[in-house]
Amino acid sequence: LKDWPTFSFESFFSGEYINDVMYCFTDTIHARDRFIDFEAKISDLYGLKEKQEVIVLYDENENSNDDKDTSISSDSSSEQFDESQNTDSSNPIENSQEASSESSNESATDESEPAEKVNPELSGSVTIVGTRALEIYSSNEIMASRYAEILNNFAASLDSSVNVYSMVIPKASAYYLELANGYESRIYDNKKDIDKISETFNGRVIDVNVYNILGLHANEEIYFRTDHHWTSKGAYYASSILASKAGVGFADLSTYREERREGYIGTMYKFSNYSTTLLNNPEDFVTYYPNANYTVTYYDRSDLTTAPYVHKSGFFWRVGDNAKSSWYLTYINGDAYSVKAVSENCKNGRKLLIVKDSYGNAIAPYLLDSFEEIYIVDGRFYERNLKETINENGITDVLFAECTFSATSGEYQKYLKELCK
Repeated sequence: LKDWPTFSFESFFSGEYINDVMYCFTDTIHARDRFIDFEAKISDLYGLKEKQEVIVLYDENENSNDDKDTSISSDSSSEQFDESQNTDSSNPIENSQEASSESSNESATDESEPAEKVNPELSGSVTIVGTRALEIYSSNEIMASRYAEILNNFAASLDSSVNVYSMVIPKASAYYLELANGYESRIYDNKKDIDKISETFNGRVIDVNVYNILGLHANEEIYFRTDHHWTSKGAYYASSILASKAGVGFADLSTYREERREGYIGTMYKFSNYSTTLLNNPEDFVTYYPNANYTVTYYDRSDLTTAPYVHKSGFFWRVGDNAKSSWYLTYINGDAYSVKAVSENCKNGRKLLIVKDSYGNAIAPYLLDSFEEIYIVDGRFYERNLKETINENGITDVLFAECTFSATSGEYQKYLKELCK
């Protein structure tokens, strides 16, 4: 629930304090979320609201004789998701998925009818394609280069024995906007910046490019339909690429225990101004629990040296059914803490530091067979110098794991520069 705001004259005269007080009251009303759901359903019955529009980006009946092909060609689709760049014989997941990869490539060149496209619905700050809500990502190659240079300079300042990795995670729009009419020219925006980052690395930073492997599994539950995050399975496939690059062990997903919770409607419901399309099409929230013995200690999110406490459920926090929209907090309770995990399954002397945004919260459970110790800090809130943290804890590997929005954000890059000084 919303905390009572801290008073200051600046926040009072700007109106921020009053707004936070009002939100604090409304957020503590019993069953508030259910009232909002009910109100959204009633509002939907009235049809279009004032100043609301239905925008059709492409009319399939217009210019029906035009020879222009607006679909993604089978050749470009096959090239876009070419996994060969990420293949490593030491990666058990890619070896075990070889057959499915081949079938994916075959389907990409299949002459069967392409999937029927739909007209997107613009609702709030998101685009809804069918029952999937998507954030639209626009490329910024200048900011992509700056992100890569920050990591280049940081890696160069460390001892050569410390490995530095970068995992830039695409947004869901990289894979699912192609199903919407009128968006063909924009679905590569995520890839454009990821490629720019990759080509800017000077060799000291190890590029963990997960674009292709996520594309190969895009027909699986790798991104939520109603939330702006990826799912635990998406994090699993991406983690397999990290393990391959690092040359460490990695447990197959079949060794994990699956828990499926029904009725999830995530953050995009609010971002879409409470779209009834999302409300009426909830999804499953799936968590995979590792078959590993380990302990997790939590610290203040600004500093790994503060008073610790051990959370008995490890990486996972139980979020009740009365807070379904917050189920992504299942992973390390969101961005509230800095975290240290010690694995009893791995004794290779490797210690990993993950510098992340909220996408990185779901990664660590898949690396308990890969690293002896795992440290997790949020690039937006951690205040200690990363070099000091590396030296104090004997870190051997550093992973920067952020979505494309964060990596190319000037605000996030400002935080990284400060951490990497």
